[in-house]
Amino acid sequence: MPGLFKAQVAVPLPIPTVFSYLIPEPFLPKAIPGVRVTVPFRNTEITGYIVAVEPQSTGVAESGGLHGKLRRLPVLKSLLAVLDDQPVLSSDMLQLTKWVGEYYGSSWGEAIENALPRWVKYGKKVEKYIEKAKLKSATPAPLPRDYTLSEEQENAFRIIGKALASKHPRPMLIYGVTGSGKSELYIRAIRETLKQNRAAICLVPEIALTEQLQRFFAGHFGDNLEILHSKMTDGERFLTWKRIEMGTCNVVLGPRSAVFAPIPNLGLIIMDEEHEGSYKQETTPRYHAREVAACRAEHEGVLFLMGTATPSLESMALAEQGKIDRVNLTERIDQKAMPKVEVIDLKRYEGDKRPSLLFSPPLMREIETNLKNREGTMLLLNRRGFSTSIRCPKCGKVEECKLCQVSLTFHQEKNLLLCHYCNYQKKVPNVCGECKAPMLRFMGFGTEKVESEIARFFPSARIARMDADTTQKKDSHEKILEKFREQKIDILIGTQMIAKGFDFPHVTLVGVVLADVGLRLPDFRSSERTFQLLTQFAGRAGRGLKPGRVIIQTWMAEHPSIRFAQEHDFLNFYAHEKRCREEFHYPPYRSLVNIIIRSHDEKKAYLFAREIRDAFKSELSITNSFATDRVEQAARPEVEILGPAPLPFYKLRGHFRWHVMLKIPKDLQLTPKIYALLMGLKKPSAVAFQLDVDPLNIL
Repeated sequence: MPGLFKAQVAVPLPIPTVFSYLIPEPFLPKAIPGVRVTVPFRNTEITGYIVAVEPQSTGVAESGGLHGKLRRLPVLKSLLAVLDDQPVLSSDMLQLTKWVGEYYGSSWGEAIENALPRWVKYGKKVEKYIEKAKLKSATPAPLPRDYTLSEEQENAFRIIGKALASKHPRPMLIYGVTGSGKSELYIRAIRETLKQNRAAICLVPEIALTEQLQRFFAGHFGDNLEILHSKMTDGERFLTWKRIEMGTCNVVLGPRSAVFAPIPNLGLIIMDEEHEGSYKQETTPRYHAREVAACRAEHEGVLFLMGTATPSLESMALAEQGKIDRVNLTERIDQKAMPKVEVIDLKRYEGDKRPSLLFSPPLMREIETNLKNREGTMLLLNRRGFSTSIRCPKCGKVEECKLCQVSLTFHQEKNLLLCHYCNYQKKVPNVCGECKAPMLRFMGFGTEKVESEIARFFPSARIARMDADTTQKKDSHEKILEKFREQKIDILIGTQMIAKGFDFPHVTLVGVVLADVGLRLPDFRSSERTFQLLTQFAGRAGRGLKPGRVIIQTWMAEHPSIRFAQEHDFLNFYAHEKRCREEFHYPPYRSLVNIIIRSHDEKKAYLFAREIRDAFKSELSITNSFATDRVEQAARPEVEILGPAPLPFYKLRGHFRWHVMLKIPKDLQLTPKIYALLMGLKKPSAVAFQLDVDPLNIL
C-alpha cells in the first residue's frame, strides 16, 4: 500500500487556519501546491487552494505528558477534485499571499483570491485562449525621442544601476520635484533589467495614469509591454495574465493589483507616485501595494524603486533611518522653472460684492488671460470633506480635538462637535477660541457647481469635467484626456484624479478652487494629503516652453500645508509634520489597526464595538487612552486604544458604523493575535466588522 499524503488547503473564507484533506491516489500527480481543488466543507463543497503537501501519519499518535497514551488521529476527508493541470500560483506567490494574510488580518485563502483574476476564481474554461496568449500583444510602438540625461539624472541612474547589479538590493526612493524626469529613469532602469534577461513591473496609482504611461512606455518596449487593470474584460485580463505568466512579455504596467502579476524572473518593481492613497485597497484584505511590493522584492531579490515629488511620511522616515536608500532630483529637466504659486486669502473678500462666490478676482483674471492666449487651464476641487466641520470666518481656525489633533465634526441634529477617533464631544462654541470672532460658518459645493460657474462667466470656453461621475464608462478617462492633450478643451475641471502625474505642455495655469477642504477632514493625515495634493497639482503647470502660474484659493492661508506647498518645500513640511505625528503617537512612529463595525441596528453595532474594545483591554493588556495632559499621556501603556467612536460617515448605505482603533509600537506585530481574537468573538446577527491594518482613511 503506497504512503498516504495530505494536502493543506486554504479556503477563501474568513477563517484563520488551513484545513487538511487526504489526497486520493489518482490525484497525487496533480495535487501540488498552487492548484485549485474542490473539497467538502461543512455541509457543502467549496473551491480551495493547496498550499502544502505532506505525508499523513496513520492510525495512532502519542499524546503529551510523561505517561503519554496512544490516541487515534482524526479521520480526514478527501479531496473531491483537482481543478488544474498546472498551478495557478507559483511558490513565490504562495509565500507572498501568506504574508499578506498574516500582516493584514485575513485568511490565506482570502489573500490568494485577492491576488488572482476573476477567471481563475470562478473556474472559467480557458483552453481556447491558450494559443492566443502565446502571441505578442498588439501594442503600438511609436519611436521614442532621443533624450539626454541631466547631471542629477546621470548620478541617480548610476546608483540605480549598481542596485540592479546587486543580489540583494535595498529599496530605493527617488525624491524628485515635479517635472524632474523620474519617468525617464524608470525607462532606463527597465531597459537595464531587460539586458539582464529579467522582467519588470511598474505600478501607477490610477487607471488614467496607466493609459498615459502606456503611450510613453510603448515607444520604448512595444509588444514587450502588457497593461493589467481592473477595467479590462475577463477575456482581456486572462490573455494578459497568461502572456505574463508564460514570459511572452517582460514589462507589466498597471495599478495596485499588478503587484501580484505572475511574472517569471522578476528583476525590478517600480512604484510611481508612491505616496498616493489609491495604492491601499479598501476591501479584505486591506493591503497597501507599497508594503506588498517591498515584501515581494525582498523575497525574490529584486530592486524596489519608488518615485514621487511628495514622499509619504512613512517612506521618508525609512530613508531618514537608513532603512531604504534615497536619491534626490532637485531641478526640473531643461532648467525649467518651478511654477510661481500665488495664495489668495479668501478672508480678504469676505462680505465683498463680486460676480462669483467661487472664484476670486485674481483667478478670474488669470483664466481670462489664458483663454485669450489659447493656453491650457486646469481647475481642481478637492470634493471630500465639505460641510463636516466649522471654521471661523475671521481667522479661518477649525475646531480640533485636543487629544487626537483631528478636526471635530459637526453633528447638526445634536448641535455637537465630535471627535471620530476618541468620541470626545463639545458644544458648538458661540465665538472662535482663537480670535473671539462671534460666528462660525459651514459651506460646501461640488464640481458641477464649479463647471456651471465657469460656463456662466466664460460662455465661449470649451470646458470638460473629470470626476467619478464622468469617468464611469470604459476608456472615458482617456477620451477626456486626449481631447485636452489635443487642445480641443480649454479648461479641464476635476477632482484629485487630475492632480497627479499628467504632463500637458500647453498648460500654463492651474487653479485650486478651495485648498483647505481637505484640512477640515477628521483625519490625522489631512495636512499631509493637502500638502501632497497642492504640490502635485502645482506641478502640472509650466511643463512646456512657457512658465507656469498657480493660484491657490483658501481661508487658511497661514496653514503649514499651504505655506510649504507655496514654496514647493517638502523637506520643511516633513520636519514640521513629523513632530506632530510623534507627539500624538501616529505613523510613522506607531502602527495603527482599525476595526470597523457596522449594522442596520444602531444599538447592536455600538454594543459589539464596545465588546471588541473590552476584549482588547482584557487580552492585550491595554487601557482606553483618554489622557488629558502631557504628563498623563507620557504614562500611557505601550499599546493604546481609541474608541469605540462613530465613524465620520456614521450612517452609510443604511448601516450605522463604529470603530475601535489601536496604536501599536512599530516593533510589535499583533495582527495575527488581533485577527484570531476577533474571529473568536461571538458576533451578533446582522453585525459585520472589518479589520484595517495601517489604515489610510478613517471615514
